[in-house]
Amino acid sequence: MKKYLSLLAFILFSFNAQANSSLMIMTEEFAPYQFYEENDGTRQFKGISLEVVQALQKEVGNQDPIKVLPWNRALKLLAKKKNALLFSTARTPERENKYKWVGPLASLEMVFFKRSDSDISLNSLDEARTLNKIGVTKNVATHEILRNMGFTNLDVMESGADEKNLKRLIKKRVDVWPTVYYAGTYSAKKMGVLEKIQAIPNVKIMSGHLYIAFNKAVDDKIIHQWQLALDSLRTKGVIDQIVMKYEK
Repeated sequence: MKKYLSLLAFILFSFNAQANSSLMIMTEEFAPYQFYEENDGTRQFKGISLEVVQALQKEVGNQDPIKVLPWNRALKLLAKKKNALLFSTARTPERENKYKWVGPLASLEMVFFKRSDSDISLNSLDEARTLNKIGVTKNVATHEILRNMGFTNLDVMESGADEKNLKRLIKKRVDVWPTVYYAGTYSAKKMGVLEKIQAIPNVKIMSGHLYIAFNKAVDDKIIHQWQLALDSLRTKGVIDQIVMKYEK
């Protein structure tokens, strides 16, 4: 183990010049992976993926600031800026060849949430096609996945944080809200409506992981360096320690 870690450290050090290359690092609010929290009048940005990326930056010697942007704006910049990266990004088939990838940062499970007083019951994804309105936000992973599956009952918000669909669900403007399980429960808890929603059992939209997506113009040496650093953090138990903080 010591020899393995020493080798990783040597390789990371040898890439130091690449580490200092300026990167445009972007993310969005997406609890519990990255989100703002108010404590005693102080607004702090925190989260599982955020802490992993910050640990990664320290590991590779990168000090570029992390910009918090709306998802659709960040996606446009990711495609436009040759030094850009975006997290936390679900690695879907539609996105696979658009970017270079480093990860995984965290696991995810996409499900449908309904109101607790709703009698909606689903036994398969196909049954979800019969619903009146499924609330999604344009270009988020759930929108892309369900659209590619041929769903025609998507009620799409053009912009804004995806958790706005939770408000639409509570107000009965949509029938269900598809999102990552932990993100949905965390948002509901923060808004004080956790008892008003529940995940529909037996039906999963997708199980997978969240990654860092890089513009395809980013040097492969940087991608390799960041992946090695992430692997090193995982081997040392740093990733597990971060995740455990948010599971309490």
